[in-house]
Amino acid sequence: MGEINIKMNRKTITLVYFSPTATTRTVLEEIAKGTGYDVADVYDITLSKTRKQIPSKLDSALIVFGAPVYSGRLPGLAADYFKQLSAPGIPAVPVVLYGNREYEDALLELKDICVKCGCRPLAAGAFIGEHSFSTKQVPIALNRPDKKDLASAFEFGQKIAKLLDRPATGPSSGTVDVRGNIPYKTPPIPRGLPFIDVTDDCTACGICVAVCPVDAVNEKEGFCTMDEICVHCCACIKACPESARIMKDGPLKDIADRLNQTCGTRKAPETFFAAV
Repeated sequence: MGEINIKMNRKTITLVYFSPTATTRTVLEEIAKGTGYDVADVYDITLSKTRKQIPSKLDSALIVFGAPVYSGRLPGLAADYFKQLSAPGIPAVPVVLYGNREYEDALLELKDICVKCGCRPLAAGAFIGEHSFSTKQVPIALNRPDKKDLASAFEFGQKIAKLLDRPATGPSSGTVDVRGNIPYKTPPIPRGLPFIDVTDDCTACGICVAVCPVDAVNEKEGFCTMDEICVHCCACIKACPESARIMKDGPLKDIADRLNQTCGTRKAPETFFAAV
């Protein structure tokens, strides 16, 4: 009890996130601002080199975990990293970003991982970010999170800080309940599908190589994408300054077209809090 009270008094926050297109990072940073806590540590595990660095133990008054939703689940590489962390007794907030379709089992999956890390989930959130497959021609939650989303994230952070200040959030309090099912759904999109074309507009700047979270861009072969390891995050497409990387015709582009037609109604963030 004494150790936990010391951490609470320090009022520091740790952010741990996987965020290829920066939507998750943006929301977590706004949540942190809302808490008013000082950011003690940031573990951005987006790139492969950063996922090789695993802290022996996380130590702050609050930890916020974040990841995008891929087909209703967490990205496997992010989930694998989170599972290796240890943060016994520390309050945690799992947060997922989804592209205005559904987050299905991803938030529950992340909350369960937090518990296995020893954390005490006291709040959770599902926010909307521009879908990975979204383009100006085929928009899906284009430009989200927007100002309204960020205001919701800031308010969420404020509520979390107030919850932490309540004596009822001690070790005996319950955890937060979130939507989702067990067993978790099986992601329907397999690896290896044809995905990205490189047009003649490519200037070989190498930005696509730098932003790819799984090193799937083959610089020696015309900056083509190695489909067998690509996670369909579209970081390379969105980062290309010449718009030289485009989705190929095929099943994934068909999914983008369908989502554009069926996911136009704006969804609002969902937040959950532990009972006190």
